[in-house]
Amino acid sequence: MKLTKSFIALLVAISAISPFATDSYLSAIPIIANDLGAQTSHVAITVSLYILGLSIGQLFGGPLSDRLGRKPVIVVGLLMFAIASIAIGFIDSLHQMWCFRVIQAIGGGVAVVGVPAIIRDRTTGKETARLFSLLMFIGMIAPSIAPSVGTLVLKLLGWHWIFIMMGIFAVVISASVLLIMPKQVTAVSAHKPKGLGYAAVFRERKALGYLASQGFGFAVLMCFLTNVAFAYIEHFGVSEELFSALLVLNVLGVGVVNRINSFLLHRYEPSLLLQGFLKMQIVAAAFLVFVTLCFPDSLVLTVIGFVLTTAMIGGVMPNSAASFMHYFPNNAGTASATLGASQYMIAAMVSAIAALLSVNSLVPLVLVMITSSVIALLGAIKASRSIRKL
Repeated sequence: MKLTKSFIALLVAISAISPFATDSYLSAIPIIANDLGAQTSHVAITVSLYILGLSIGQLFGGPLSDRLGRKPVIVVGLLMFAIASIAIGFIDSLHQMWCFRVIQAIGGGVAVVGVPAIIRDRTTGKETARLFSLLMFIGMIAPSIAPSVGTLVLKLLGWHWIFIMMGIFAVVISASVLLIMPKQVTAVSAHKPKGLGYAAVFRERKALGYLASQGFGFAVLMCFLTNVAFAYIEHFGVSEELFSALLVLNVLGVGVVNRINSFLLHRYEPSLLLQGFLKMQIVAAAFLVFVTLCFPDSLVLTVIGFVLTTAMIGGVMPNSAASFMHYFPNNAGTASATLGASQYMIAAMVSAIAALLSVNSLVPLVLVMITSSVIALLGAIKASRSIRKL
């Protein structure tokens, strides 16, 4: 079923909520800490709390959307996000921020998990992968502009309004959902097939390889993001201005590969492209390992290695997601929740390991990155052996 441009724009807006919620207030964290009489690190924990809440929200929202329909669950999630966001704008203690931040994240997870499910409900095969590719492209743009938007609001109105405007944004989107999104009866609610829970998802063993590809593929990016400040600022001693510029290179790299992937999907299956991009990522990561071992003081070569390795995420993520979701036409919501939660949990654990090991050297970081990429490829190869044609 062909999706209209307004409908796709609505899905993009829903998907953009979490990137803005995690990145728009980063520059305000020291000021928030000062106002609340807390340590900066304690306020920074709210980023991790959001990721945790986002996973929880997806785990609850997925099955609910299968049973109640996508539209009402998305609206409830957005309103939950909006209420918690506005509440953060009026807090006066760190513990209140922690509490409302988790509620905000759960609402965001409940809402956003419906987006991949809707795409799976209404599209198949290459069209599914192209839409996932588009959403990921927007997902990369949002974090790159969110800090600038947040800084502007911070200077003009203060940090409270960053969260209040998040809430207003969510209310506007929820109203748009009510007006634009048709009342959707999912395959689940229509036919009530047996075995629609998480156990049913994990019993579909042909799809689990793609789950590993998604999780460990995303872990490569998260390892970089978690440790990039150590790599560039502490290890190479770059300035904050140059640091920001170098990060833009990674965003551009992912965006370019993402657009190339969308073009290639006109001719090739997502499962085939997934393996191709993962193989290129392993080659890029191997180059990064070589540079780290043989030219540890070369910033230029290291940046090239990081950009090439992370750029392949632009082809890995949409194709692994489309390949995984292909197997779940009747419980796309639960499958989407499994995919999203697993992605964040695997990436969080792997990136934490990389951060703990990378104390005085970049070697552990790059070794964890290439290992994750290899595991992702093995998962894709395992799944492809029994794949049904998309």
